[in-house]
Amino acid sequence: MTHKVLKVKDNDILKSTNDFLRHLLSSGKIQALLVPQNTPSKKVTFPVLISDPKKLHGDILAPVLPASTAAIVSKMTKVQPPSKPIGVVMRSCQIRALIELVKLNQANLTNIVIIGVDCLGTFPINTFTEFPEKQTPTQFLLETWTKKSDEAEKYLRSACRVCKDPIPTNADIILGFYGAAIEKEIFVEAYSEVGKNILTDLTLEDEKQGKSREKAVKEIREEKAKKCVSFLKEKEGIKGIDKIAEFFDKCVNCHNCRQACPICYCKECLFDSSVFDAEAYKFLRKAEIKGLFKMPNDALLFQLGRMNHMILSCVECGLCEQACPNAIPLMDVFIPVAENAQKEFDYHPGKDAKDKIPMIVYREDEFLEVGEK
Repeated sequence: MTHKVLKVKDNDILKSTNDFLRHLLSSGKIQALLVPQNTPSKKVTFPVLISDPKKLHGDILAPVLPASTAAIVSKMTKVQPPSKPIGVVMRSCQIRALIELVKLNQANLTNIVIIGVDCLGTFPINTFTEFPEKQTPTQFLLETWTKKSDEAEKYLRSACRVCKDPIPTNADIILGFYGAAIEKEIFVEAYSEVGKNILTDLTLEDEKQGKSREKAVKEIREEKAKKCVSFLKEKEGIKGIDKIAEFFDKCVNCHNCRQACPICYCKECLFDSSVFDAEAYKFLRKAEIKGLFKMPNDALLFQLGRMNHMILSCVECGLCEQACPNAIPLMDVFIPVAENAQKEFDYHPGKDAKDKIPMIVYREDEFLEVGEK
């Protein structure tokens, strides 16, 4: 592992990180960068694929996640990976999602250079575009974070409030903010031979702060773990079919959550097929049995089916909740279910690229306590 620091000039973090990324492009070691950058309206930040260093004006700290970066990389690499390296700037949850997609043969990491960024949290898209404070969302987040204030907490997406690990793993290069005096410098760490090679010719100073980064990462992970435990305890009452049915009462079966989820990759989804189409008399029969029949039908079946399909690979990014038109707090159910399921299988999605997804692995000695012989 290589430990370097990027000096921040004139207290301008974005300019300094953009200069660093431009140097990566200019070095010729990567042919393009997928990096968060403002749209022409300046209202929101989206991943943009950039090949010209002069057109790079990114905002890697913009507190918004409008779409899954992992799903974008999947689209770029599934048919055929790039012939030359492409750098991809990603938050920790999206790196984990990408690793899961690779395991599911939905993405290819050949010539993909993952540049992980410490995540300070993200806001819902509408909060970001109509931010009520005088500063930009990025300026506000940075200022509150450096002051160790929790003022930004009220704006964070629910998934970010209880995120277990905002520190990137499985990245070739990490831009680290935790533990750094970010008005002066940012940690730059290489975790692979590819990453080390890319940093070789860049004018970066060696890290001299010793274990400040390691200590800060340990502390933030412990703090996040406590918040997650508290959240799970708070939501443990949402159990049983009656409670679950009540929870999904506002679901209109639009499938927006599935479209936003990086793990829901099926091109032909059962819930979009003709399986649930039927003659009118069959609907009437259901109504006659109970006296009434809620429409649109099968919304709860869709939610439970999707949950069963992807929960072991759920990285708790919260994009499903963000996509819901009726603001159903999906994380209140999905995080507890994911935590329980992943604990049963001792599986941590996206953490270990070699660790196979449990549902595709057969083990004779699993779950013998329920009576299998």
